[in-house]
Amino acid sequence: NVPRIKGSHNAVLSGMQAADHLIDALAADRSHDELSSYEAAWRSSAIGADLKKVRNVKPLWSKLGTFIGIPLGALDMWTNTFGFSLFGTLKHGKSDAASLKPAKDCKKIAYPKPDGVL
Repeated sequence: NVPRIKGSHNAVLSGMQAADHLIDALAADRSHDELSSYEAAWRSSAIGADLKKVRNVKPLWSKLGTFIGIPLGALDMWTNTFGFSLFGTLKHGKSDAASLKPAKDCKKIAYPKPDGVL
């Protein structure tokens, strides 16, 4: 086990895995198909193991609120260290794509100009 900065490291590793699967598909002259092997690969990797432990935190938080959902999510993460979950795998209720708004419906963020100092 290599220590990781979870989110950033997993994002980089998943990008590397996706690139590997893309290269394999292109090498096999499969330029227009779906990389169906990629999902099984990341789920069976260290990334999948990391994400499986925290899979219920956000659904519990969304359904039960902060004061009940977060402690139950923590309890679920703790039981996952022993290989089981009290809640199985909860669903979010809608896909990530369905939870987004078009950019035109959102307030533009006014970031400050760079000051040239690190």
